[in-house]
Amino acid sequence: MKHFRLNNPESYIILTGHGLKPTEVEQYCDFIHWENEIIESEIGYGHPKLVNLGIQHAISKGFDYLLKTRADSINLRKNIFKWCLDNLDNKKYLITQPTVLDSKQLGDLFLFGDINFFKKCWDLDNWDYEISGLEPHANNFIKASDANTFREALIKNASLKNIYNLRWICLRGPGNWEKLKKKKNKLLLNKLFKFRKYLWGSSEGWFSWSARGKLKKQKLNNLTEDNFVTFN
Repeated sequence: MKHFRLNNPESYIILTGHGLKPTEVEQYCDFIHWENEIIESEIGYGHPKLVNLGIQHAISKGFDYLLKTRADSINLRKNIFKWCLDNLDNKKYLITQPTVLDSKQLGDLFLFGDINFFKKCWDLDNWDYEISGLEPHANNFIKASDANTFREALIKNASLKNIYNLRWICLRGPGNWEKLKKKKNKLLLNKLFKFRKYLWGSSEGWFSWSARGKLKKQKLNNLTEDNFVTFN
């Protein structure tokens, strides 16, 4: 949260969560909703109730756009909110990996978009708790897009940016924090050298990136900036 506040000084920061509350977060956030008890029904299903609490508060403040991400990750970019707005490409929803067309999975960990469209994509009335959160997220996205297929909805309303270009660092990946906690100042100043090995999904072996940001390999058939442009 310290990184988000330092690098996004003009942004309104909302934090929602459950379980053991992180220390010293109040000084970095404008609004916090925290449940002391872990909500087991949220885990593994996208945390839709907690996300909706954040969305609803943002709507009540009159905001037009919203960025959603995990509190245990950072983006090595100054003002990631503005970067996303500049890269929305006249669409309604900026997405990233993991997003898989064939199995209709829409990544739900890092998102940016029009706040009213956002609300529709996280519609609790249409959320299926029997499957991973990626699928009900995709179903809501299709419905919000007034589309017949996932592909049609993506073409109509999505702007896809690779994890590498988001500079999206995962602090909780296997072994990541043990190394990164010694480099806090570099993280805060967005000057982490060889950051690609700490990108989301890299330490788990889900993605591998070259030094120039080209995707070398991936575990699933995810959409990327390259193949998204092709099918688009």
